[in-house]
Amino acid sequence: MGKKSRKERKGKGAEKAAAKMEKKVSKRARKEEEDLEALIAEFQSLDAKKTQVVEATCAPPSPRLNASLSAHPEKDELILFGENHDYFFNEEL
Repeated sequence: MGKKSRKERKGKGAEKAAAKMEKKVSKRARKEEEDLEALIAEFQSLDAKKTQVVEATCAPPSPRLNASLSAHPEKDELILFGENHDYFFNEEL
């Protein structure tokens, strides 16, 4: 059995290094895929919460003349503008 030449030893080391690198790359790809799936699930749950319609009961507004209902530009609210005979109202619903 004699000593192995440098080329033989170098070839085996390169194979080991390549196998180790391949294992590392596949592990990283699996982890990134799991992270991506977790992010997608999180975004889907946030989107479901955002698009969910919630109904809440409240007292009816007083009688109005020439009323208009407008969406608030920054909040998820409706604003009712209108007048009640001699008084003007600006209420957020």
